This record gives sequence, structure tokens and C-alpha cells, in this order.
Amino acid sequence: MRLKELRERIVEIGNRMVADGLAHGGQGNISALDVESGLIAITPSAVPYHLRQPEDIVVIDLNRQIIEGKWRPTTEIALHMRFYHTRPDVRAVIHTHAPYASVFGIIHEPIPMVLIESATALSGPIPVAPYARPGSEEVAELTQKAMGEEGVACVMAHHGLVTVGQTLEQAYQATLAAETSARMVILARSMGAKVETLDERECKALRQAYLARYGPKPL
Repeated sequence: MRLKELRERIVEIGNRMVADGLAHGGQGNISALDVESGLIAITPSAVPYHLRQPEDIVVIDLNRQIIEGKWRPTTEIALHMRFYHTRPDVRAVIHTHAPYASVFGIIHEPIPMVLIESATALSGPIPVAPYARPGSEEVAELTQKAMGEEGVACVMAHHGLVTVGQTLEQAYQATLAAETSARMVILARSMGAKVETLDERECKALRQAYLARYGPKPL
């Protein structure tokens, strides 16, 4: 089985997403790039997480051709490929329907940084990409552009959250950080309190310090 370890990790991350309340059924999608082979392991379309096995994860090339697998790749394949073709630093993409982060996609407001733990994973406020139809090339382009050249997270208007990383674990930690930040802001506002945000320069400094100590080595 090609990309065995990546496919196993994708199944594991999917189960964690369900356990953490970030997805259910077959919602959301995950992919990872194997740099040596240039192949990508990506979740299948319409197969529930609790039924997925490593062999259910599809292997495709950078031209979206299926190399191995019995299912069609996720309908959000354009979103994943957009990042692999435009961001050399990206080796993993995770899309969830994280409920608290998705609230900010409904009100079209960036998620502010309020926790140092979140800043280390995200480096700054999380932008919201304009709405476009799910699965389209347009939504892929708008999301990638909204995230920017160095961003790691973006909320898709009326849809959900996208995070990227040099590893699946790094991308998933960004997902958790974004969801935690969104939840804390919503809770603070529910108390009628003003939300005090971290200085953006401090957020970037915290992120750089974290990567220097714990992050993957630069490509």
C-alpha cells in the first residue's frame, strides 16, 4: 500500500476531529503531501470517519489523477491542490466544520488572538475568505489568497475552517488553536465583556519563538 504511514495518520486525525467535536459523519477533509514521491494522500468522498481504514484514503498525484484507492477523493480536492501548488511550505491541509470558528464565518469577522497558546500556532488573527460555492476552483482560490503567503488558518464564509502545516500534527494543532480562540471570544462576549486582544507583533514573536524551539526544520 502506497503512503501507508500518511494514510494511517489521516485516519487517526479524522478520528480525533470527531472526538474533538470538529466533524461528524463524513464532513471535512484531510490531505498530506509526500515530498519524496510527489504523491498526496487525501480523504475519500462520503465515507464516514468511523468506517474509514487506511486503504480507504485515496492516493493522487499533483495533477489530481488517482494512483491508488477505490473511492473518489473529497469534493474539496481543488482546495487542497491550490495550497500544494502555491505554497511550497505546505505539506498538510485540514478542513473542518469547527462550530465556534464557523460562527465567525457567518458574521464575516476575523477571529482575534486572545491566547498565547493560540498565537504560537497561528501567529495572528484568522481572516475570513469571501463566500464561494463549496468544491469550486473559486472557493479554493479565495481561501488561499485570504490566508496569504505565510498564514496557517482561514475561515471560509458560511462553511468552515481550513488550516495548513508542514505536518499533519502541525495543521491539526492550528485547527484546535483556532477553535479554542473562537470559543473564548464568544464566551467573553456572552458575558458582555470587551475582548482584549494580543498585540499582533507579540503574536508573531510568540509564533517565531515556538517554531524555533519546537517546529519542523525549515524546508
